[in-house]
Amino acid sequence: MKDGYYLAAYLHYGEMEHLLYTNLMRHDQNVALFQKTGSQVELVRYWELERFTGIKHHDISLLNQKQATMLLETLLAPLELTLDDMVEIWGTPGLQTVDDYHSLARYPDVTYHSIAHLFSAVMLDSEIFHNEKMIGLAVDEAPDITIDRHARNKPFYTGCFVDRGKIDIFPVSSPGYLWNWASIRYGMEPGSLMALATASTSEAFWETEPEGLTILNNKYDEQIERALDELKRVEGFTQADEGQLCNRFDPLFSERENKISMIMKRIQAISIKMMEQNIDHMLDTYQVDPQSTYLALAGGYALNCPTNSHLMQRYRFKGFLAPPCTNDSGMSLGIGLYAFFEKMKGNPFRFRLVNAYAGQDDTGIGRILESPEFQPFIKQIEPLDFEKVAADIEESPIVWFNGAAEIGPRALGNRSILGDPRKEDTKRQLNDMKQRQWWRPVAPIVLEEDAAEWFEHAYPSPYMLHTFTIQPEKRDLIPAVAHIDYTARVQTVNVEENEAIYKILTCLKKRTGVPVICNTSLNDKGEPIINRMEEALNFALRKGIRVIYLNGTRLELHRHEEYGRERPYPRPVRTDILTEQEKEDLWLKLNPHLIPKELLRYGKVFEERYPDKRYDLTDERDARRYVKEMKLFLQLYQHRLVENMKLQ
Repeated sequence: MKDGYYLAAYLHYGEMEHLLYTNLMRHDQNVALFQKTGSQVELVRYWELERFTGIKHHDISLLNQKQATMLLETLLAPLELTLDDMVEIWGTPGLQTVDDYHSLARYPDVTYHSIAHLFSAVMLDSEIFHNEKMIGLAVDEAPDITIDRHARNKPFYTGCFVDRGKIDIFPVSSPGYLWNWASIRYGMEPGSLMALATASTSEAFWETEPEGLTILNNKYDEQIERALDELKRVEGFTQADEGQLCNRFDPLFSERENKISMIMKRIQAISIKMMEQNIDHMLDTYQVDPQSTYLALAGGYALNCPTNSHLMQRYRFKGFLAPPCTNDSGMSLGIGLYAFFEKMKGNPFRFRLVNAYAGQDDTGIGRILESPEFQPFIKQIEPLDFEKVAADIEESPIVWFNGAAEIGPRALGNRSILGDPRKEDTKRQLNDMKQRQWWRPVAPIVLEEDAAEWFEHAYPSPYMLHTFTIQPEKRDLIPAVAHIDYTARVQTVNVEENEAIYKILTCLKKRTGVPVICNTSLNDKGEPIINRMEEALNFALRKGIRVIYLNGTRLELHRHEEYGRERPYPRPVRTDILTEQEKEDLWLKLNPHLIPKELLRYGKVFEERYPDKRYDLTDERDARRYVKEMKLFLQLYQHRLVENMKLQ
């Protein structure tokens, strides 16, 4: 391979999909820029589309190749690069410049989507990959079919065993299906469901101990149906069932929240059993000692912190590998790392993700200070003083915007709201600011060297992917970050990973004796994590926050009540570029026989299951055949659609 820049793009475009607001399962779209120098590969920059468009999880297709190309050029421009500077482009048909980077020929029996997830974890540190033993699991919900059109007819989830650079890949089972079912049924994101599971004290009584299911895809079989029927039984519980079918209805929660909490506790228990079954089978098959083996996890389920910590404590693995962008926001990372792995077999490449801060930066503080939009609200400007930062946090939550953004769905200290963990009211303040349920937990950041003193069985957790129990003697000191069971979703920090946050914690430790801060992502309800200084100032002014730090400059704000905006600041990239008339004209061109949009939307589900069927919707006979087959398809799957309806 030539030295130079390589671009991995997990995007989707298509005129019909754009008009239908669908994209064949490509959500959380993202782009990664790599630079190869000899055998060394570096991640130069990572872009998540939601940060630029304001569409959370960015699950909408771009219009066409032209718009996708213009978007990539826009992202590269601040680095003074263009697409012409790329040696190769991977990941998106129509944009890719070669077709030899994916896994379809080498691993035809597992999905390419899952392979990309897997390599985002197992190749996170090439020294470990080439010199240690490792078991890896890519545990997601479902693959996209943009490149691998037959993905929906294969096992969805992939595992591997690595022995000093030699890798064996095979299907595994994933709990992702259960969490997606619950997310659709109850209208809540998996993270909120995970939080609700531990927030209440209500528990259902079950006739049997939880058993791990075998879920290799999302085919609806009898074992899944039995498990879901058992879970749905809880939906009929009332307070009259206390002491018989459940222990209690926690009075701090609504009846609906109590029932969902009971169900999610059971799903969590089943999920852990499933992961244990995967790992037990792999350890037995390859006859390895977990204490001399690394665990690598990727896919959306790898965001489940209690599971990650349980597996590390149960098996005592030598170490843990997972990217901060472990869900589909990390697909470009995996696409790129697998491509380098495949194309450099004769000269293995070296790579290590040093930290999470590969996202967009914003150095335009001068632009902000001179802006007539924000000048009236800036009372005072001061240079960075970490003692002052610590004092500000003690007084009230602050906005902390610093350097390049972290990648992945969790704020890791560069796009954060920081608060004092010693005050129980801090959690309420932060949840009120973000319009979240009162019971949503707030994560602690702790100095890595002090983590074990404050949290039981703690080890490095730089990407907030582990849950630890607060030490009994420390629980009264940091009430704002404690779940009801005294666990916390912990991020550890050392001076190399994030020097600024490390210095803030060091100052707080000197002042208060507590090396911990509350951390929550800098974004409003329904808004992606903030990417630019204007967005951060808009948030601070709307929420009445007095102090904001922008790349080390302290701004004290005032006159919040005079700020006119009531909504988040507009993001810079518009994906909806057509006028209403242009949409109507394009719709008639693509669909001259006026097939209902509902059938066309479900047609994408049909296409996922029957990828070899093709229809020309501009041809009248094909359009009629399409409508007939789609109606039959919907009848066959009607029970699935009903089962996924939300609990009212």
